[in-house]
Amino acid sequence: MKMRKAPALDGMPDFHDSLEWLRHRHHLSRESTAQQAGFSSSYLHRLIRNRTYPGPRVFTKLVDSFDLDSSQRRHLHDMWQPSLELPPAEELRQRLTGLGIQTHLDQLDTRYTLAVYLDPLRTVLHGNQTFHRMVPGLAEADNNYFQWMFSPAARDHIHDWDNEARYTVTILRATLGRYRDLPRARTLFQRLRTTPEFPSIWESTPMQVTYDRPRPTPIHVRTPGTDKPLSLSLEISDYGECPDVLLAYGTPALAAENTTLEHDRTG
Repeated sequence: MKMRKAPALDGMPDFHDSLEWLRHRHHLSRESTAQQAGFSSSYLHRLIRNRTYPGPRVFTKLVDSFDLDSSQRRHLHDMWQPSLELPPAEELRQRLTGLGIQTHLDQLDTRYTLAVYLDPLRTVLHGNQTFHRMVPGLAEADNNYFQWMFSPAARDHIHDWDNEARYTVTILRATLGRYRDLPRARTLFQRLRTTPEFPSIWESTPMQVTYDRPRPTPIHVRTPGTDKPLSLSLEISDYGECPDVLLAYGTPALAAENTTLEHDRTG
């Protein structure tokens, strides 16, 4: 039996589309997939046609039918689970303000340490001056780091932007898998689709996801007054005092960075 062409994963992350893509990726028919997983092919047909979700036992057997790494298994599990909710960004900002986080941000500025509070969709809630110097033009990107990464300012500012953009897309895919039905997650995705480079990167990296914290490699940033890009290692963690908030730190800047930042402040 000749199999149909695999569906392009060009939209929001979706459990059923991902199953079909994986099946084609492994050159499996629905019949052979069902047989390998230990249930009837008619059940798999109904699952895909009616866009229903299997129980835990069948889900596990399906996942085991494909050669997935731990991140891909987690991503498929996220899409199998109900989409998560998320408070509005302004509500999260107000919670953080009530917790007095500005003092903490100001203290880190004195040590030239980048710090920023974000929601899971990477909307910037509060950031210190060091952070905002590293991401010029953030306001024009709706104060969203994902959108900023695909802005002209980021392409000018990030060294080796192509690789950084691909890495960012893998983080975005994991995030959208968890919040796929959230209206503002869908709005974010649609806005990104209008940028020149995003669609091709998104479509060329199907099922590539990243959950790693901290980042495996530094991000390299161009700054005025220096010939060599500055290396910035980031560590991202959940902010325990406020659910649905992430806290990202940049390692203390090197002496060369200190000089540049001080020049920016006084110049």
